[in-house]
Amino acid sequence: MRTLQQIKQDFEQILSEVLKINGISVDSAVQVSTVMLQEFGKYNRCPETEEESGEEPATESQKKALRNFKLSFSEDISKADASKLISEEIEKLESRKGNSKGRNSARFPFPK
Repeated sequence: MRTLQQIKQDFEQILSEVLKINGISVDSAVQVSTVMLQEFGKYNRCPETEEESGEEPATESQKKALRNFKLSFSEDISKADASKLISEEIEKLESRKGNSKGRNSARFPFPK
């Protein structure tokens, strides 16, 4: 289990990367970072969640993250599809940073 200090450090790292997105406001960056940290937490606790969620509708938090990333999506997008789009955006952020590790290669993909 991660300590509060570790979670805080992870959030700060995510936020610093999200703030590099051209034209994103600080408020939007905080919201996107929060959702990203939540998604990673879900993924790390229960990797099968994405497979089991199937056609359940995406959560409002997922939709908010997609909007903050300025992605087009259908309002009836599934949890699995929303999660995939969010993951792709996270991977793009990682590749901009020069991190060649994929999402599955580490417990938490951002350097500690």
